[in-house]
Amino acid sequence: MKAIDILVDEHDYILKMISIAEKILQTDDYLTVDVNHVESIVDFIKNFADKYHHLKEKDILFMEMEKFGMSREGGPIAVMLHEHNEGRDFIKQAETGIELFKQGNISSFLQIQENVLNYCQLLTQHIGKENNILYPMAERILPVNVGEDMTTQFEHINVSTPQNEYHDKYIKMVEELGEIYL
Repeated sequence: MKAIDILVDEHDYILKMISIAEKILQTDDYLTVDVNHVESIVDFIKNFADKYHHLKEKDILFMEMEKFGMSREGGPIAVMLHEHNEGRDFIKQAETGIELFKQGNISSFLQIQENVLNYCQLLTQHIGKENNILYPMAERILPVNVGEDMTTQFEHINVSTPQNEYHDKYIKMVEELGEIYL
């Protein structure tokens, strides 16, 4: 199902950014960390991973799966939604830490480090569950025409800004940071 392929492709970019974040933040020396790059990673997480990617899951895929018998209140969809919220909490704490760090509060580096790395761990496991459990379930239960409709909706979301600037901006960010850190 092409709609699922789009989501998996987006996961690849998210996982690459997670690798970059881990590479940057798995250090005891905050002086070696470019906080602007960490801020870019948080921007990517908030906007590409959460708003852009999770929108497709929550507002399209999960709703379609509900129509065909999957519950939002329990089971895999409920777990995914809970983990999305848990990830948002980590990122809010990281953002607070970044602001404090930029104001000279060096001890807030630990807050940034802990929350971003916890997010990385959570999302790595989360993506594994989606790619290996939830998405194959969706492919089994959703009719072909629903998959085609979702593909059309996903593609529309991908090009909903002039010249795909929203999508392309974040893909470019991953590639540029990847060249530096990976």
